[in-house]
Amino acid sequence: MRMVNGYIGRILLVDLTNQKVSVENLDETILRPYVGGSGFAIPWVYKEVGPGVEWSSPENYLVFATGPLSGTVGGTGSYSLATKGPMTNGMVSVQANGFLGAFLKFSGFDAIVIHGNSRDWVYLYVHDGTGELKPASSLLGKDTWETHDLLKKEADPAASISCIGQAGENLVKIAGIMSDGKAARAADRGPLGSKWGRASR
Repeated sequence: MRMVNGYIGRILLVDLTNQKVSVENLDETILRPYVGGSGFAIPWVYKEVGPGVEWSSPENYLVFATGPLSGTVGGTGSYSLATKGPMTNGMVSVQANGFLGAFLKFSGFDAIVIHGNSRDWVYLYVHDGTGELKPASSLLGKDTWETHDLLKKEADPAASISCIGQAGENLVKIAGIMSDGKAARAADRGPLGSKWGRASR
């Protein structure tokens, strides 16, 4: 994918309730003032999520975002994540290191914007400028290392994986999100694992 000033100019929109994935183009009126990463993710949640919306509601948004430097040189694989979190029912923003931010950019997107709650367990496979929702019930009860290894085999051996374990599945409010297997990159401030668990099924 070609980057212009560090951006791809596209976001992936995921509607879990209706099991729909679509792509939206972005222009400088959004990219320039918000820069990227948390600067993009937090305003999106503030704009879309009303004050009366509960963290577990399908109306809550979960936004992954990369910055303009993501994927440019080594060590720029971090990503930002923002949503209403389970501990305070208020805004939570967290950054995690690893490879996911760079891989998201290489897959053709600056951000993923997720809303809705799925009826069944699913995971999101992002690749080659598109995204697919796939069944995830076979992953239930696995820890994050096991899930990482199973998804590598099922989706792509070269993929960067971000996932939850049993705590997130069971909506434990202190559950975190882990990336890249035994490299153990954690997005655990907030924490947001139970939001993933609620949205994923």
